[in-house]
Amino acid sequence: MNASDRAAPPWQGRYVTLDGMRGIAALGVALFHYNISQAPHGYVAVDFFFALSGFVLCRTYLPRWRTGLTSVQFMKQRVVRLYPLFLAGIVITTLSAVSNRWTGRGDIFSYEKIASSLPFNALMLPSPFTHTLFPLNVPAWSLFFELVASLALVLVLFRLPRKGQVAVAAASACIFVPAVLANDGGNIGPLWSQLGISLVRTAMSFTAGVLLAQLPAKDIRHPGWLGVFCLFAIVTMLVANPQAIPKAWYDLACSLFVAPALVWLGSRGEPSRVLVPVAWFLGEVSYAVYAVHWGLMEPLRWFKDDLGWNPALMGALYLSACVGLGWLCVRYIDIPLRRRLNILLHARARHVPPRSVPN
Repeated sequence: MNASDRAAPPWQGRYVTLDGMRGIAALGVALFHYNISQAPHGYVAVDFFFALSGFVLCRTYLPRWRTGLTSVQFMKQRVVRLYPLFLAGIVITTLSAVSNRWTGRGDIFSYEKIASSLPFNALMLPSPFTHTLFPLNVPAWSLFFELVASLALVLVLFRLPRKGQVAVAAASACIFVPAVLANDGGNIGPLWSQLGISLVRTAMSFTAGVLLAQLPAKDIRHPGWLGVFCLFAIVTMLVANPQAIPKAWYDLACSLFVAPALVWLGSRGEPSRVLVPVAWFLGEVSYAVYAVHWGLMEPLRWFKDDLGWNPALMGALYLSACVGLGWLCVRYIDIPLRRRLNILLHARARHVPPRSVPN
């Protein structure tokens, strides 16, 4: 078989370093929720996610938007991309929450609370009847704001001049900084009482990513030290706990500077060829890991907290379980359901009657 006949690897043409960093960030959030001492600042990964999303969506869709992509078409694509795994996460975490009634571990939800919040949460909407936006899958708040940011991208940010986008990011940062200082940290987002700051946090990082996407960049990204450095740096950002720096100031440094810088650096170079398949795989399962990890948290905490198993061992087993379940969700839920949704949307588009043209 000639080299030209071989199928291209699935990571060809992708930002593999950014894929790997996204996967590491998802694992960092999961580990923070499972055992905060092992990833004490894992929640700043959310700011990285928003900056990365703004970067990738701007790079991907701004040229299409300029050539006629409508806001409705764009949002359909975003819903198709986000909803299948979001729904899988809600189902899995709901089943896990219900099981707490028999195990006695984790939050015990009344059936009334589950019944009142689930119809809204299943539609990717916050529950109006609880203090937490998504009580059955708490991290899902950022996925909801991801959808909000996507809508703002086509309705506002794409239409603003560069100075306007800078103004949005700067104004958001001016509100975000005192909120983090008052909260003594940047772990803000899942509660109704934090709704305004959650919007500001999203706008700040997402718009920063949009601005980065419009900077000049090379089309060729050679594998080398830069990609490896970025993968190492994001691990360090999430697990480090420098005692000499106040928690709030460390979080602000990560949110305002480190996370956007890592997005930019990660787009400039790729990891070594040995690490490329690993980085690509972590990126492939990253969204699924983020969507479902809350459902595995309490069942596997039992081994660590009640049986006294080694915390480091259980942290590794927990992350492995998250990756395994995430891969199953991608393989058997996300890919088939997205394919089906795309077929339905394209079929409906073909059957829309043409508009009448006046004489």
